[in-house]
Amino acid sequence: MSRTGRRSPHTARATPLPQGAREGTGMRNIRIVLEFDGTGYAGWQVQPDRPTIQGAVEAALKQILGRQTRVFGCGRTDAGVSARNYVANFFTGSTLSCERLKRALNFYLPRDILVKSVADCPPDFHARYSCRSKTYCYRIIQGRSPLRRRHGWELNWPIDPERMRRAARLLLGRRDWRPFCQTRDENGTCRLTAIRIEAKGDEVLVTVQGDRFLYKMVRRIVGALVAYGTGRLTLKELRAALAGRPSKPFPTAPAQGLTLQSVDY
Repeated sequence: MSRTGRRSPHTARATPLPQGAREGTGMRNIRIVLEFDGTGYAGWQVQPDRPTIQGAVEAALKQILGRQTRVFGCGRTDAGVSARNYVANFFTGSTLSCERLKRALNFYLPRDILVKSVADCPPDFHARYSCRSKTYCYRIIQGRSPLRRRHGWELNWPIDPERMRRAARLLLGRRDWRPFCQTRDENGTCRLTAIRIEAKGDEVLVTVQGDRFLYKMVRRIVGALVAYGTGRLTLKELRAALAGRPSKPFPTAPAQGLTLQSVDY
């Protein structure tokens, strides 16, 4: 539900709640916040024969609750993407306290996944469809860094953060991002509310906030900003790319530099 009490358009598409949750017969809706290093995983969503974050959490819950439990995430993440505050929820009839659930989950989960908090939430809360906005941060490293390369994009050519800021202003607002992202999603309309470029030592951090994101959208945005920030793309070419008429290719930033920072409800 929105702060005004009206149901958002995303909430209307939510996966139906379990029968017990709808009728108030004892099913609890549990919200968890996760931190994870995604470099060893094929993203959030369960995939056959590949390690995923969702798969690891559901396997841990099966150990604790003795049954398969579906976990709903706040969105898909690409293989290699990490998260500082990833939100998920699941329904259970268990009477275990939130603190015991948290301790048990962290006991069974691998060391690169941490449950930071566990809390009961309203029955109609859905980690994905109740979301109002998400914030991602992308780390660019100017040069080589053996210690940081697992969580950053190493660039071996100069980049101008001020040029990146000028280009970022073109991206703010609401538009159909499908041509730019080269995706066939039925709904490609997203609203970017903020893009911040920060230069810190040999790093450039790109923080992007929006109401929703398409597949690889943030990585495409960073790739375009880097292309312009290194003088390999003009504003005219960037406008053409946004309209779905790219005159030259630019890189999709590698996944390992991307971290989901926060999710707002």
